[in-house]
Amino acid sequence: MSSGIEERPVEVEAGVGTRVPGVGYSTSSDPAIAANEAIAEATARQPVREGDLMIVLVTADLDPDEFHAAALQAAAPASVVGCTSHGSFCDESQVTAGAVAAFVPGDDASFGICHVDVDSDIAGAARRGAEFARERAGAEREHSVLLMFADGKISDQRETARGAYEVTSALTPFVGGVAGDDMSRNGVRTFGEGRVVRDGIVSVWITSNRQMAFSVDHGWRPVGKPMLVTRADGCVVNELDGRPAFETFISGPGAPLNEDAEIFNEKALARPVGLPNAQGRYEARQVLDVHDDGSLEFTTAIPEQTVMQVMTGDSDSLLRGAGSAAASVARELDEPVRLALVFSCAARVALLGDRVGEEAQLISKELGGAPIAGFFTFGEFARLKGSSGVHNSSVAILAL
Repeated sequence: MSSGIEERPVEVEAGVGTRVPGVGYSTSSDPAIAANEAIAEATARQPVREGDLMIVLVTADLDPDEFHAAALQAAAPASVVGCTSHGSFCDESQVTAGAVAAFVPGDDASFGICHVDVDSDIAGAARRGAEFARERAGAEREHSVLLMFADGKISDQRETARGAYEVTSALTPFVGGVAGDDMSRNGVRTFGEGRVVRDGIVSVWITSNRQMAFSVDHGWRPVGKPMLVTRADGCVVNELDGRPAFETFISGPGAPLNEDAEIFNEKALARPVGLPNAQGRYEARQVLDVHDDGSLEFTTAIPEQTVMQVMTGDSDSLLRGAGSAAASVARELDEPVRLALVFSCAARVALLGDRVGEEAQLISKELGGAPIAGFFTFGEFARLKGSSGVHNSSVAILAL
């Protein structure tokens, strides 16, 4: 299978000037119109130059090939990256059908981009993408970060993060989101290097003279007693505390107690599990399905001997979690935020219901009214410390 990597390294040089980032959106059902409207609004206050970056996020009901072709033309000569989404948003609007665009000038930054196809070696593909992206970014500036968009059909996003970490190590953070669609996972696509790809990973190495910051939080809290994974195979947990995983899970306080699998799946959305980390916090993992043998399938692999707890929360706590992530970013920066990219889990759409729009508004407020652009993901990347960096039911924020 093709790697999607060009033989010749591509270096994108910084532009010149004092332009500022911009955000735009469109609710048009026509792919070309949506691309043109969103990008036109994002670039309304400044010219686009070679070396700039355009991030596009489009709902999967719009034809991705038509949208991408129009975006390339509308954003030229900027580089275009992004993906399909379960829904996108900016500080001004929730876009359940349409597109959001974020324009990042290259005046004091450069962007190395690589778009790889993923085969059975997920970590290897992610590593190659990050390596080429770093090379193509050119000379390192004072601050660097790896931005990633990964296909939602990739079987284990921990492998994506592992491959990226082999390049970033502990020195360079990585952050991003997993591309989504209408939950069928059939319409997922990634955009980069002029290609629309199924089963792809887009790596964008950003190196900048400006300070960047990121954070992740969720608003969930543990309930009940800890459980130990005593048998597991990849994303499937067979046993908890030596008993069938489903049986143990539903017997705990706060867990979805209805044994009907279909109803359980609905209730499990509001009861992810938390894996304690070295910082004394919990990384959320979403239960994806119940198998006939009583095993539980998760969205990412969970190794044996992992401790987990059922998590609980409500719309108020989830919004507080998003606000906490934004406040943490604001505290790290010595100057006002110019633009924030937000990656919020698709599970939060149903959980927040009519209040889903409050999340973006709260994040923007915590960031001093800064423009934001983001989408509802099938998983979030944010490595603060350590080599994991994979999250579910959470909000990750990158301030540029």
